[in-house]
Amino acid sequence: MEPLTDKVVDRLTLYHCVLTHTLTDRPFVASQEVAALLKLNDSQVRKDIALCGVLGRQKHGYPTAELKRAIERRLGFADRKNVVIIGAGNLGTALTNYTDFRDYGIDILALFDNHPAKIGRHINGKTVYPMSDLNRFIPNHQVGSVILTVPPAMAQTVAETVMACGVRFIWNFTPCVLRVPPDVVVHYENIIGSFLQMQNGP
Repeated sequence: MEPLTDKVVDRLTLYHCVLTHTLTDRPFVASQEVAALLKLNDSQVRKDIALCGVLGRQKHGYPTAELKRAIERRLGFADRKNVVIIGAGNLGTALTNYTDFRDYGIDILALFDNHPAKIGRHINGKTVYPMSDLNRFIPNHQVGSVILTVPPAMAQTVAETVMACGVRFIWNFTPCVLRVPPDVVVHYENIIGSFLQMQNGP
């Protein structure tokens, strides 16, 4: 199956949100309705839905429950992804407390920090471990992805540590551009940039 582009993944995730939280009680949903809610082009919505293998019904639209399940399959929600958060500060704590991650196949197993006062704490049932445990924890729990919420000065060093443990996916919430080899994927979560885009939009 052909890989999805980042933009398609973003849009399919938004469609899933609409189907889950806005149009969930509707037996059928039209692409025009989804497009209008998200301010997208209707033809783009139909093209994206076609990638999930769902056919619309004339005068009805798409079966809501079937479309939701198809998006979940296409995006791999059922594939469990073991993740750890590195940095148990305010942002790391907030992400750990976001319980909906599990609905998308994201299992946050633990947090890591080097602050003595944070080590041993439990956040939403997850333990904060010392950074020195990373080398053992990551391979033992088949962790393939990390969420990075450490101070900027630590970002590159921590990235190198987790890559040496076999991690190939980094969700980076720090403002640092990481130096990584070609086989490591880094997604930069630019919160400030997203806010400024909104402020400077039409």
